[in-house]
Amino acid sequence: MAKRPTPKKRKPKSAGRIQHSVFVLQEVRRLRNRQNSPFAVPASSKNKAKKALEGITRIKA
Repeated sequence: MAKRPTPKKRKPKSAGRIQHSVFVLQEVRRLRNRQNSPFAVPASSKNKAKKALEGITRIKA
């Protein structure tokens, strides 16, 4: 008969909260850095109507 594995210690509830707060801090830092980046300008919208017309190759009567 196989030996039973040793029981593992339970992770305290506070550890999960600490882990989440660390994640939130990193996410806020990442978003703030992204916002302040020189490449953070919003992308210019593409003229989709013009592209749709170019995509039409034949017109049904």
